[in-house]
Amino acid sequence: MFVNDHKFNLSFVNKLKTLFNSNSHSSDANQKRYQSKLISGEYNDLHDLNIAYVLKGFPTLSQTFVLNELRYLVENNFNVVVFCYKDPMDPVELDFDLEFIRFDSSPDLMSNLEDLLIEYQIDLIHTHFVYPPCTEFTYPICESLKIPFTVFAHAVDIFKYEIEKINNLEEITNSKYCKAIFTLSEYHRNHLISRGVPEEKIVITRQATDYEINELEFKDKEIKNIISISRFVEKKGIDVLIDAAKILEDEDFEFSIYGFGNLEKEYRKQIEELGLSNVSIKGLLNGPKEVKKAFGQSDILASPCRIAKDGDRDGIPTVIFEAMAYGVCVLTTDVSAIPEVIDDGKNGFIVSENNPEEFALKIKEIANMTSEERFEIAKQAQEDVQRLSSVENTMSTVLNTWSSI
Repeated sequence: MFVNDHKFNLSFVNKLKTLFNSNSHSSDANQKRYQSKLISGEYNDLHDLNIAYVLKGFPTLSQTFVLNELRYLVENNFNVVVFCYKDPMDPVELDFDLEFIRFDSSPDLMSNLEDLLIEYQIDLIHTHFVYPPCTEFTYPICESLKIPFTVFAHAVDIFKYEIEKINNLEEITNSKYCKAIFTLSEYHRNHLISRGVPEEKIVITRQATDYEINELEFKDKEIKNIISISRFVEKKGIDVLIDAAKILEDEDFEFSIYGFGNLEKEYRKQIEELGLSNVSIKGLLNGPKEVKKAFGQSDILASPCRIAKDGDRDGIPTVIFEAMAYGVCVLTTDVSAIPEVIDDGKNGFIVSENNPEEFALKIKEIANMTSEERFEIAKQAQEDVQRLSSVENTMSTVLNTWSSI
């Protein structure tokens, strides 16, 4: 359910505010209520908590991992609500029943959110991305109301140079109300520690990826269809893929590029100037079913990730996990935490970033392998992804962490 023009019960809210302001121990009541509801380690007790996700844009197709977390909580009867403050770039319809409320109906966003947290008697807040939602809203409001919170750090929110200067990461994570910071890998963990995050608060888990695992069927076929699925931003390296396609233009490969973003015009111009007929930009894939269908028609996922000039980079692109699950060979780069997932020649293939020649050469190398060799790599990838990344694994880690608060 989408609630946009939410009508506050102002009388109720004002009474609660009066209680908070008139009693020196009033904010501590939140913490006491939380502790009285929670018995460590038993998920059933978490069902007694009122949990809020504070997010920027919602619901958005490019953050399927957030949707998967929330779907899991709803389907398992947890009390969860989303408070968000911006239209997403790529909105998607929810396929489950969830209340989400925009709190940017007036200039005083902080007060709006505070009113909602009080009205909904929120016991615990979870936020995806340190900056901006945690920096600007979750952290200061939890300090004020004394509500425990957790945050999930991804990539742009901690790696981009300009954001590093303003995300207030060290102060946030050293707050006594910050109970944990989730992140994706050892690479992320080391970065967080270098930025002053307490080591004991860092919890590593993969993003909550959801896919249908079917036993792979051996097919004796040639490599032809190469797919890329991403936002059109610098860190995704789509221009490198187009240059690689130029190198391979006399080979029998077809490159299908799915996505959206500000760089689309530049990519189309690059394709035109290179005179390529083996590359096409297909547009946005709308949801998991379309992603699965596209993978079913593809032989290689090309994900030429790079560190952008502004420091932005991928953590571990979700699309890599999806390709592994669906039996599509992954060709990617050695950026960030990707080598923690892809073992070159074992469950996928890795080359160096910003190197179209090497990328093109690796495509030919994969194509020259036998179908049996590629099948063994695809099977290993499917086996590994079930261990590495799933909704169940992620939510088990999250719930265990919440239970131990």
